[in-house]
Amino acid sequence: MSTKRNVIIIGQSGAGKSSLINMLCPGANALFSLDTFGCTQVEKEYECDLGKGQSCQVHDTIGLEEGRWGFLPDKKAQKRLKTYLRTKEPHLVVYCMPGRRGCLKKSHGRNYKKFKSVVSNDVRVVVVVTGLENFDGPLEDWWSKNERELQNLGIPKTAGHACITALPRAELESKRRHLYDKSCEDVRTLITNYLPKIR
Repeated sequence: MSTKRNVIIIGQSGAGKSSLINMLCPGANALFSLDTFGCTQVEKEYECDLGKGQSCQVHDTIGLEEGRWGFLPDKKAQKRLKTYLRTKEPHLVVYCMPGRRGCLKKSHGRNYKKFKSVVSNDVRVVVVVTGLENFDGPLEDWWSKNERELQNLGIPKTAGHACITALPRAELESKRRHLYDKSCEDVRTLITNYLPKIR
């Protein structure tokens, strides 16, 4: 029996999935974009060293909510992602969504609930909030400040989460580059805490 543990990263186009992959897996060189158009056109998995002798396979997936101008219309993207989730047997799902002001939409809650229902009940779904490089204050404070809006979207305040910037260190202002290392540490800790241990 394989001991490989699958962590599947999902979310809307431009949510920062590929940037998150590059943060977790140095050398992955997953294509990423700074706008809302998706770059990932085929699912791909990468080996991720979580530290302390633990590892997993992280999976980059195609983005949701692309319009007719995108690589894959949303209905087809949803169907493809559902099939991928069912065939890859995830041990953990990471739902990636942007936290920039004005970015939270009903579709974020809708997709969170929809794909949470696709995986089995023993598979945890955690949230990584991206795009917080300009957030004023500790990045973790974003969650408590947006609790009510998250709950209105159907994302419980008790959900496992990390609030981060996945923007490459070189793209950050020098005084904020420490946020990249802290974000990387927070996501690794989140995954380690929610990923089932190998028996």
